[in-house]
Amino acid sequence: MKPQINTTAGWTELVIDDDCEFDKFYRTAKLLKTEFKLRFISKIDDYDTLYWDFKYKTNKLVLHYNIYLGISIFPLALKKATESDNASVIEIGTLLFQKLIDIDWTNFDSGKTIGTTGSENGKIISDIESANGARITLEKECGNIPFAITLGIYGLMFHTHYESDFEKANEYIMQTKFKINKIFDLYDAPVERRTDYWQTKLDKKMNDLCEITETPTKE
Repeated sequence: MKPQINTTAGWTELVIDDDCEFDKFYRTAKLLKTEFKLRFISKIDDYDTLYWDFKYKTNKLVLHYNIYLGISIFPLALKKATESDNASVIEIGTLLFQKLIDIDWTNFDSGKTIGTTGSENGKIISDIESANGARITLEKECGNIPFAITLGIYGLMFHTHYESDFEKANEYIMQTKFKINKIFDLYDAPVERRTDYWQTKLDKKMNDLCEITETPTKE
């Protein structure tokens, strides 16, 4: 799974997340500081937009947030950006995008389930769990099915997906982690902000995750 990259404006912009709240921006900024040891050199905060400048290697970049556009990274110089500036956007943006997908996921039960028989009667070759309350398990040789992926959000949903190819199975897992993370992002909202619009967004993300038409409401 790769982030969206836009170049139509005359510079490179990498989209981290095109639909998120302020909290996701602050988590992203914290990752840049803690995981990549980067420092913000300037910050402009408006009521609906944030521009936080930072330096990656020798290139000045901007971590940007807008309530309608989400989070992105682009060169501070915009149309005057150098080839190195634009290349740095892709490099650090891709690393950050991947880190945000993986950040809360670890091996389930410290990897003790690897090699055991899974729920689809196949051999478990990958089994990961989100600290927020979800699990994705990959099995191989499930009877006449080459690969089975079972996924669940604890107390909310369970789904099984099948693939014939190992690479496609891994790509599905990566996309699933991203989609599950987006659902957990929604639950970061306080209960009083979980309006009908919030429920509609949840339903859409749940449908996108597992091709179902109805979703239960999490208490």
